[in-house]
Amino acid sequence: MADIKTFDQGAKILQNVDVSSMVTALALGIASAQERLDNNSVSQLIRLSETKIAGKSLLEFGFQPAFYAFDYADISASISLKMAVKEEVEVDFSLAVDYKNNTTFDKDFFDQLKESRSKSLSKNSKTQKEIALKASTSEEISINEKSFEIHKEEGSYSKVEETKEEMRDQASDLRVDSVIEDEKILEENTSNNLLIIKEDGFVVVAEPYVHTSTEGLLKMPSTYLPLNDPSAPNITLKGGSTPKNFKKEKDFAHTLSSARTSNGVNGTVVGINSEGIHRSGGKKVLEFFFGWDKYDINYGYSTGVKSDSVHKDDVTLLALLLERDPSLTITITGYTDGSGNATKENADYNKALGKKRAKAFKAELEKRGTFTLAESRVTIITKGESLANGSSAKDPNIRKIKVELPSDYDYIHFNGGEITKTGANAPTPNAFVYLENDNSAGNTGLPITFKYNGKSYTFTAADISNALQSANNFKSKLQELYAEKYNDYYYFLHEETKVNYFIHSEQNKELDVKINKQASADINKDTTKVFVSDTKNDLSKLKESSKDFKGDRSLAISGSLDVRYARQFNMSVEGNASIAARMISVPPPSALENYIQSLTGGSNTSSN
Repeated sequence: MADIKTFDQGAKILQNVDVSSMVTALALGIASAQERLDNNSVSQLIRLSETKIAGKSLLEFGFQPAFYAFDYADISASISLKMAVKEEVEVDFSLAVDYKNNTTFDKDFFDQLKESRSKSLSKNSKTQKEIALKASTSEEISINEKSFEIHKEEGSYSKVEETKEEMRDQASDLRVDSVIEDEKILEENTSNNLLIIKEDGFVVVAEPYVHTSTEGLLKMPSTYLPLNDPSAPNITLKGGSTPKNFKKEKDFAHTLSSARTSNGVNGTVVGINSEGIHRSGGKKVLEFFFGWDKYDINYGYSTGVKSDSVHKDDVTLLALLLERDPSLTITITGYTDGSGNATKENADYNKALGKKRAKAFKAELEKRGTFTLAESRVTIITKGESLANGSSAKDPNIRKIKVELPSDYDYIHFNGGEITKTGANAPTPNAFVYLENDNSAGNTGLPITFKYNGKSYTFTAADISNALQSANNFKSKLQELYAEKYNDYYYFLHEETKVNYFIHSEQNKELDVKINKQASADINKDTTKVFVSDTKNDLSKLKESSKDFKGDRSLAISGSLDVRYARQFNMSVEGNASIAARMISVPPPSALENYIQSLTGGSNTSSN
């Protein structure tokens, strides 16, 4: 019965069950009981005949055996299908909502909501509640009596992230995820080497990295000859009458120090290898840290947790490394803390969150380098809560990603100083994989031009500067698009785009949501601009469906058990059988009665 996941499947099994064998078994049981009663009566007769007093048997004194028979037997059998929640709570298949007359939440919305739910981290949690609204909608909302104004931010990225932060409650393990299902088509224009992409529902624009001083990237095998070995490779940065060079010898640290000395004080020299990023002020480890329940890139938070974690310039350098050395491959591993219940569901959630973090960092590398990384060059791994070692503490030191570079090569990045494009040289197998005086040609950055949802947009540097700098914290609105500059990128969000928020928890919780101080169950479903689902947990698993549309504006949302949630239940088929029978005393067989009478001389005295 392990494959039974819905009641209708169980019902089909019941239709084919044959209970005749159960009834037959019960009937044979009655016959066996009657046989045992008859054998008992015969045994009494033998004892009465063999037991004598003064030479006479007890039969002769008038004792008789007792005889019994079943007067009737009522036999019944039944088969029942039982379904029980593992947590021993009842299943409530209530009808949640009916937005059939609401022009904001139509068939397409519910189709997109279903798709968003499959992408959300909330699918691994016990309790879920969904809130959806347009980016342009701003209402007062309260969740378990905590009130705030949703979408109050003027920008785009912060509009969503600040709403999630208001909804999130670390103290009570209330988590939040957002999914923006935006089907608007983006046609990009990259003539000025801008990276224009759609990312999580936003149009994101990243400007190219530009340098006007000579830059070089030296790639070296990570094997070094002893100090002062005459065979040690000589790396040249500048030729001519006053050449600048250094030896690759002893180890990476010594070689890097020699490179800095040779390049002079007017340039920067940074080493990169599997151990980290080596700047003159110290080493940065290849790690980035995240807030609880988060996977957004927040440099201030990360360096606040660990000051030697990578910052913007370090991530830009990693991106340049990947762009300039096409043979380089990396691994990004995501981790979480161990907060939440010690259940498989929570472990699955943390694995999914770890993967989201690794993917978010990969996307950050692509934006920093304004290019797309092929999947073959980046391995994404999640190890979930493996660093927690069984602890459920909300430990910020293990909520991170870790980047792994191959250990067989070391890199040195030069920017400015003595290095020249014509003079720099390294003997094989060492090589300058990148060497340019100036890359500003063609990398003009702004203006931004793209076609989105069939409409062309062009934002000049002046447009962006006037809109963002005059607005609060680089947040504004340009035509139909909310605009914001965050982490050096431009984020645009269309005012008509619907944002889906998934509030969830690893525990069974009731989530009380009010819109403008009105309970979500009481809001006018025909006019509301905010969709609020029923709370879905082990008490109530609800599945919205748009397949029952009748005509253009009729929507039926049926209550049924989602197969995905059926795993939370134990289902079994059980058989029950019962019998009711009446046993009465009956006279002995007539032949036996005549024999007893002959022994007693015709008298028929019954025993007392």
